Amino acid sequence: MAVPVVDLLNNSDEDFSDSELSYSSEDEPATETERKRREEEEKKEEEFWIKYPYLKSLLNASVAQGLIPEYYVYERAKLIGDEKAKELNERGQALFLKELEACRDRCEIVASAINAMKSVK
Repeated sequence: MAVPVVDLLNNSDEDFSDSELSYSSEDEPATETERKRREEEEKKEEEFWIKYPYLKSLLNASVAQGLIPEYYVYERAKLIGDEKAKELNERGQALFLKELEACRDRCEIVASAINAMKSVK
């Protein structure tokens, strides 16, 4: 695809005076109140994840597997409320314990298999 080249050497500053420039608020330094508001939001989010570590772990695993987008999890999860988050965290903890038991059982089976292999001559 061809891109037109502008002859900047032959144009005066007047040619650019009519151009529309837009500036984003992100281009400007944050005001003190905006900075404080952002810090408070970050603190709330951090406190949310500290209160619900099993929920965070499950969601992190889902993000790592590509099941849900990261931006969605971290922007929206804190909006579910404490009651629902507590319930999901408890379910996550129960699942974690079941997975831990399953891991222990797998290790016991592998150990039994290795012992059985050693005894075969």
